[in-house]
Amino acid sequence: MRDDDVPTGQTRSPSMGTPRAATPAIASWPARALARARGSRGRGVDPWLAVAAVLMFGGAFATVARSRAVARSEAAKARLAFRKSSEEVASTLKLAVQHEEDLVVAASAFVTSNTDSSPVAFDRWAESVQAMQRYPELQNIGLVTLVPASKLAAFQTRMAANPVRPFGVHSLPRREGRGVLPPVKAPFYCLAVAGLARSPAAYVPTRLNYCALAPEMISDRDTASPNYAPVLASSSTSLGVSTPVYRGGVAPPTVSARRRAFIGWLGELITPNVVLERALAGHAGIAVRLHYDSYNSHVVFGHGSVPSRAQASTVPVHRGWTLQSFAAPAAGSVFANRNALALLVGGVGISVMSGLLLLVLGTGRRRALALVREKTGELLHQALHDNLTGLPNRALVLDRAGQLLARAARSKSGLAGALFVDVDGFKHVNDNLGHAAGDQLLKVVAERLAGAIREGDTVGRLGGDEFVVLVDAPGGKQMLDGLADRISRVLREPIELDDGRRIYSVTASIGVAVGKYASPEDLLRDADLALYAAKAAGKDRYALFEASMYTELEDRLELESGLSTAVQQQQFFLLYQPIFSLPSRTVVDVEALIRWKHPRRGVLGPDGFIPLAEDSGLIVAIGRWVLAQACAQAASWRADGLNVAVSVNVSGYQLGRSDFLDDLSRALEDSGIAPSSLMLEVTETTVVRNLSAACKQLEAARALGVRVALDDFGTGYTSLSNLQRVPADVLKIDRSFAAALLDGGPSRHLLEAILGLGKALSLAVVAEGIEQQEQLDALAAMGCEMVQGHLLGEPAPAEATERMLRRDTALTS
Repeated sequence: MRDDDVPTGQTRSPSMGTPRAATPAIASWPARALARARGSRGRGVDPWLAVAAVLMFGGAFATVARSRAVARSEAAKARLAFRKSSEEVASTLKLAVQHEEDLVVAASAFVTSNTDSSPVAFDRWAESVQAMQRYPELQNIGLVTLVPASKLAAFQTRMAANPVRPFGVHSLPRREGRGVLPPVKAPFYCLAVAGLARSPAAYVPTRLNYCALAPEMISDRDTASPNYAPVLASSSTSLGVSTPVYRGGVAPPTVSARRRAFIGWLGELITPNVVLERALAGHAGIAVRLHYDSYNSHVVFGHGSVPSRAQASTVPVHRGWTLQSFAAPAAGSVFANRNALALLVGGVGISVMSGLLLLVLGTGRRRALALVREKTGELLHQALHDNLTGLPNRALVLDRAGQLLARAARSKSGLAGALFVDVDGFKHVNDNLGHAAGDQLLKVVAERLAGAIREGDTVGRLGGDEFVVLVDAPGGKQMLDGLADRISRVLREPIELDDGRRIYSVTASIGVAVGKYASPEDLLRDADLALYAAKAAGKDRYALFEASMYTELEDRLELESGLSTAVQQQQFFLLYQPIFSLPSRTVVDVEALIRWKHPRRGVLGPDGFIPLAEDSGLIVAIGRWVLAQACAQAASWRADGLNVAVSVNVSGYQLGRSDFLDDLSRALEDSGIAPSSLMLEVTETTVVRNLSAACKQLEAARALGVRVALDDFGTGYTSLSNLQRVPADVLKIDRSFAAALLDGGPSRHLLEAILGLGKALSLAVVAEGIEQQEQLDALAAMGCEMVQGHLLGEPAPAEATERMLRRDTALTS
């Protein structure tokens, strides 16, 4: 259930008053009837009364059991919906953070290319990129420079002639006095040279000395680190961001070089609540806390109040930002769940009314019989149907599903089918056309679904824009495939509202499950899992449930929970695969390959857990460990007289973090190896995805002396112009090219072209995936100089690799 859904139980709340008001009379009725029967006849209990009592209490017991099952099912659905909402909010915030980074990158590019530009030029640039219109959370943005005390007077004279315009390019400059705020003598001052503010309240005087208020700005200049700090303004707290800017747009590798290339700080004042409110739109009932933690910045902003005993979720957002989400606890008890409570009250009421009906039939009270039938029918319909569409609600759907499964179990060829239908465009209609239009849309969808099925099948509404179709499916998947296709086509037809407006954009995602199931909950669960698969594939389609969907979900959850433990308990280890010189067949480098010794599943390769580690943010800790371990092993081999370089794979998530170079420098410093003994392997796809940012990080790594290899080359579609920009030393040809050598075709020519490209660009080339002698001979004939693969050397522990290195050393000495 999504945030814009209304639980079905809420639409039935008026009907719940009747059974509660009648409870005292119903409770006391059996005792009075029993006394009356004994007093009038003197022959014991009336048999009709006994039968009625059995019916009432038996029905009440069954209703309690069913209500508890409904409550548990809906609680599990609510927890799943909360996790989905938390991930959606985190995804929106990640885009917002990246959006802010785009502005910083654009502003930095302007500043680095216009180091002597005036405030008016800065204003014109801000106006040209529509900074205030495109970034509603932005309160002000400006450039702060470092002014020595000896040049303060000249600086103030120049600024008086070209003042900072406080409220945009169309407003007049504000006159300010001379002198620095606060009026304290210092060897240097940090003063604004350009800026733009959204309103008078967001304007900061140009005489303000930022270094006196935030001394850490000087250390941020030396470390090339952005700084995040809360800023109290009036009654709200804003986020202050300062980012050092250097000539050339890239931070030099050393402190002295950074000081020489330093231009100033690009500062922003942001209102986080604007971003948080936009991310929480459509996610009612969720409170969030957005954290940023680094060695120099620790800030937290929140929105909404955290409920008591709230369920919580923590999701990494982007580059140090983490989102904590909170929501009301999922109600697992019958009395805390309106839907289950409605079923309980309705079921008990039906049981009581049924008992009364039986008693009246048995005693011949015709007038009472008519009244009981009328009231029972009303109560039954209200308890088991959706008020808006008139379709069966969740309680009745579960009951019908149970009957469907029972029929399928009795028939040798019978199968039960369920289609979970979710309206893709419902939220858009609700938000843009209003709730009345959304209600009308749901009514039309209900009518079309009812018209698309056979007589005897069931269409129900589970809540919000989620519907379910239950069918006898002796034809299995083929029959349900046709029904799902028919429903998709029917729902795509335009819908005309009462006010004449037409809706064209409504489609449906459908999850289909079919088979013999033990319980209705299992049948609907599998259909729901198939629905999520359909949505993940792009919506406006249907997906058939496969057992792998459930297995994949369980496996993913188990691995995600185990990864944190693996990091803490150091369950990872490294294997080393040699890279050979083809002419001499000797080892020239080794590649470090991570493995996870899972306590239950055994040894797992990186493909089994690295994607999950990237999604959860744990790849940072894992990558840091791999770097340190590989460098330490290289240092150990060097101490034993084995001079071999080691290469380490780096993920795109690591490469995109601002603290990656710090981790790299720390690993080199702690191990003591020469930087040239370490090579970073980055896949071609990772580099192409964000070429500019990746090149900056790799250039900084090479400035430290580390070598860079472009891994899986040939799969990322890098153009020649882009390849010339990538600061690489080695090309590692993807294993698919070597595998295709034995199949004939153009593979040989492609390999020859890549080898020629490497020579033209002065890059070393390594062919990966060499597993057969024929591949090795073909590569030797082409002039390939380095190879890697199982034919010459498989990944092995450090001890076995060391023995191979010693053999090579003995042969070459």
